[in-house]
Amino acid sequence: LLVLLELYKNDKEYEDALAISNEYHTLYNRELEEIKEKNLAFQMAEHEVLEKENQIRILNDQNALLRLKQNLNETEAENTRLFIYLMASCSILLAIFLYRSRVNQLRLKELAEYDSLTGVFNRGHFTHLANSALKHDLETEISASCILLDLDIFKSVNDNYGHPTGDWVLRKVAEVCQKQGRKADLFARLGGEEFCFLLPGCQKDVAAQFAEECRKAIEAIDTAESGHAFQITASFGLTDTLESGFELEKLMADADAAMYSSKNSGRNLVSVYEQNNPKDWPFRTPYPKEK
Repeated sequence: LLVLLELYKNDKEYEDALAISNEYHTLYNRELEEIKEKNLAFQMAEHEVLEKENQIRILNDQNALLRLKQNLNETEAENTRLFIYLMASCSILLAIFLYRSRVNQLRLKELAEYDSLTGVFNRGHFTHLANSALKHDLETEISASCILLDLDIFKSVNDNYGHPTGDWVLRKVAEVCQKQGRKADLFARLGGEEFCFLLPGCQKDVAAQFAEECRKAIEAIDTAESGHAFQITASFGLTDTLESGFELEKLMADADAAMYSSKNSGRNLVSVYEQNNPKDWPFRTPYPKEK
């Protein structure tokens, strides 16, 4: 078209040259528009590619964030499980420690309060409880009785049948005596073959009847269970607070003196301490050994 345009200009055919020029500009403008459209389409395609790449990057970031959150949740869950396991383990260990501590405390208390052979109160704990009971009885003006008993010729049991048999006798005597007592009564093994009762709210006449029941129960023990045949007897001595006052030491001393009166009178007896007894010794034996 440009060549024709130049020819028409040289030949001075201006109308044809103008037509060619207009056609040229029309084609040129159309080509420009096509180029613009192509450039625009390319830019749009490039923009779409960038947008998709950004979307892909965002999705990747989101996926990474989700994985991170998932890992964090798994870590938290694992930490929670470990914490629960740790707390459970600590609770179990604490429970075991408290249980063992309680068991040890009970064992120590038992050792401190009870005679390991017979299971009755030992001398120390009996003394503590008896002093408290006597103080209460004094304040409330209630009488109490003290009974001591000692097994007769106990050494011969150990010598003839052995110490295991002697231990069996001590346990059996403690058992039959406990069965005679009330819940409020205090009963202890003072040591060796000697035992003691403190009977709150009980005067010596009633205590003497109680002691006689214990004496009969001891005398009735069947020793066949021990594997040997022999007789068990005990000598009793007692007093009360009306006679000896509310001091435990004085009560036990007077009951002990009465008990030795039973020993000296033939054993297997119940003797009662009486300071004003018209006889030569301050004892009476209301239950002599049956002939």
